[in-house]
Amino acid sequence: MSDWNAISPEELQELYERMSDKQIAEMYGVSVGKVRYKRKKFNVALMDRTWADLHAQGDKKTQTFNDLARRTLLERPDIDALAKAITQYAFRSGIVEGMHGEGKLSDADMKELNIFFANRVAGLLVKIFAGEWMQILLLFDFYKRLAADWDPVEPDVGEFEA
Repeated sequence: MSDWNAISPEELQELYERMSDKQIAEMYGVSVGKVRYKRKKFNVALMDRTWADLHAQGDKKTQTFNDLARRTLLERPDIDALAKAITQYAFRSGIVEGMHGEGKLSDADMKELNIFFANRVAGLLVKIFAGEWMQILLLFDFYKRLAADWDPVEPDVGEFEA
C-alpha cells in the first residue's frame, strides 16, 4: 500500500480518472472524506466533456444552453435540492469533510451541521425566489457587521471551471 500523505496531485488525478473516491480510499486505507478533501485541495476533478464540447461548438450554442439552465433554475426552483446541493458544494465537500474524515467531527455532528446549513440556505433561497429583497438586505446588513473584521473573501470558482 502506498503512502496517502505522499500522493502527488498528478497521481491522484490519474487514479480519479479511472476509480471512484471509495475505491481510492480503500486502496490507501483512508476515509472517503480524506480522498474528497485532498482532491479538492489539489483541484483534481474530471473534465466535464459536455461543457468542453459546448465551448468548442461556439458561443451561440453555449448561450442557448446557459439560458436553458437559468430558466430551469429560476422558473421551477426546487428549494430542497438547491439547498442540499449548495450545502454539499459550499460546506460539506471541503475542509469540513476533511475534519470529519480525520475524526474531528462525529457522524452526529456532521448530520446536525448539514441540517442546520441546508435549512439556512433553503430559507435564504425561499426569500430570494419570493423577491423579498428588503428582508434579505436587512439580514445581510446585520450579518455583514458581525463579519466586518474577517479577511477578504477569495472567490473559489475552480470547480466551476473544472
